[in-house]
Amino acid sequence: MDGHAPQARSRWAEGGPCPMRAERRTMSLAYWFREGPAEPIEDGTIQYGPGKGLPKLVFEGMNNAHTLVQKIATVDPVRKKIILIQPGEKALYVSGLREAGVVGYLYLFAHANAQRLQGAVDLGEITRVIHRSGLWHRQPILIDACNAGASADGVASNLAQALQTYVTAPTTLTWNRPMGGGAVGQGTFEKLPGILSRLPIPDFFRPGQWRTWGPDGHPIATTRTSPRDGGELVKGQLAHELTRKQ
Repeated sequence: MDGHAPQARSRWAEGGPCPMRAERRTMSLAYWFREGPAEPIEDGTIQYGPGKGLPKLVFEGMNNAHTLVQKIATVDPVRKKIILIQPGEKALYVSGLREAGVVGYLYLFAHANAQRLQGAVDLGEITRVIHRSGLWHRQPILIDACNAGASADGVASNLAQALQTYVTAPTTLTWNRPMGGGAVGQGTFEKLPGILSRLPIPDFFRPGQWRTWGPDGHPIATTRTSPRDGGELVKGQLAHELTRKQ
């Protein structure tokens, strides 16, 4: 299930442009309502839509019907981002494109649950995309995807071990405004309680956390803010070590 709505978009588990400033991108209303050609699932560059011209890589993952399919990873070489959200999810894909990235980190924008990132059954699919992107030079990684940092044997901890680096990810849902704008309503929050959980609005009284996993796969820090939200994740010598490994 993917819970999305115009005000804020949470990125749940999926199946188990030229590099200009995204804030300045303008798209006609026709983009949101027309049925354009499907983006070819092949290595190369994005051919259609707001990501046109950006490099793309193919990987395998489960779709909402629990079928293993080929998917596209969009690579932003300027902002050091890999967008695993598929171009067909127009609003959320645009949200990924306009994220500014985080200096000193490789930024992954995706759907996730505690065990899978963008439906990838084999974590090797994700590590191959990271290596082939040409963006990763052993710097820390920030995963902006629901619940990716929630489990001791989950996406973030396993990725940290596989790449022998530091990985930061949220322990709850993440919320993003699809069209950019102010940061109110963005970040990591729990859902509203009870029947209100169906609303596309986070529970501002229950903020989530961001957890950093070390190269050994163990957690080393948990905070309310992440580098994406302008917060310094950790301080002192550890913070120096994280940024030194760029």
